[in-house]
Amino acid sequence: MGAVSGFFGTLASMIPLQFCVLDPDNQMFFDLSIFGHSARVNAVALITGLLIIAVTWAFALAINEIRHRWLARKRIIAATDSAPGAFVGYSFSPWIFIAPTVIGLALFTYYPAAQNFFLGTQLARRGVANTAFICLDNFASLITNPLQDAHYYVISNGFFFLAENARYLAVLGNSFFFSVLIVLCTNVLGIAIATVASQKIRGAVVYRTLMIWPYAISGVVVGVVFAVLLGGGGSGFFNQGLQLLGLPSLPFLSDPWWARISVVMAATWNKLAFNVLIYIAALQAVPKELLEAASIDGANAWQRFLNVTLPIISPYIFFVVFLNLNYSFFDLFAVIDNLTGGGPVNSTTNLVVDVIRVGVESRDIGKAAAQSIILLLIVIGLTYLQFRVLGRRVTYGVD
Repeated sequence: MGAVSGFFGTLASMIPLQFCVLDPDNQMFFDLSIFGHSARVNAVALITGLLIIAVTWAFALAINEIRHRWLARKRIIAATDSAPGAFVGYSFSPWIFIAPTVIGLALFTYYPAAQNFFLGTQLARRGVANTAFICLDNFASLITNPLQDAHYYVISNGFFFLAENARYLAVLGNSFFFSVLIVLCTNVLGIAIATVASQKIRGAVVYRTLMIWPYAISGVVVGVVFAVLLGGGGSGFFNQGLQLLGLPSLPFLSDPWWARISVVMAATWNKLAFNVLIYIAALQAVPKELLEAASIDGANAWQRFLNVTLPIISPYIFFVVFLNLNYSFFDLFAVIDNLTGGGPVNSTTNLVVDVIRVGVESRDIGKAAAQSIILLLIVIGLTYLQFRVLGRRVTYGVD
């Protein structure tokens, strides 16, 4: 596949984009310093190379999947006599039943996604009918600065990685910061609370019902509630409690670091109830016989949890981590918009908030489309990585 891509080159790969030629006089550049050696990089050429690699990789995965399915089908046909009930013949009837779903996905998912990609190659403004084809400039402008050249240091000047004049990378860093902490906090606290809540106590049904209520609250309400609780200047409920204790107020919404922590706290509180509910069901599915056998063998509570409970509930953890990861990237806009508004100084602006700001407030539909495509590719890549890494460690069933 690499040889094929190298043969056709950049020009052939840009056929769907109306032959996007990399003209050094018209494209944007940024400075890259590696080990103290600086070089000027064509941003569009870099994006094009990454796009070719991504498409080639996806095509190779698709070919490999088709190959495996074909070999599996040949094995089924060869073992027909020893595998009763296998469907050997080809029938058109399954396509009739899945046609409504396929048509719906094609009209409302795949076609808008393709249209969004081509919109990302246009100079398009909301409210303006005219558009102009600008190739990959919308993507390249995310890692360059039109007013001042962006500069990236990699293991240089005492930094492993440092980006100057690169606002989008700061937004990208905020998104990964939120995703890591939200996934970590909601799962660790969820398992801990579920372990306590799954014990046999009086009124457990009522307690568990009340505990799920925060999940039913919308992100707008969550943002408003935490804005009241964490309001700055001592006006927030939490800061008033600190003042009554003789402690200084904390700048929850005015300090960049505390603002990020406030967003994580609000999102964790919102998603924690759902995680607890799933983990309670998971813990109830753990066979008591295995825990009793481990206890007889001398395992303490922590060893029983690590070696017995955790492997059995691993499918639930895999499922919850997947949902929390998507939530942290796609569904934080309402919480951030009503809690911090993306501030202070863009410290809580993540990818979704930036897409809406660029597309709606700044009316730059083309650049917003490019940002949404990058967000989609990031989530697809993280999902694939999760299935490759965590999926192999998931234990289904108890042998």
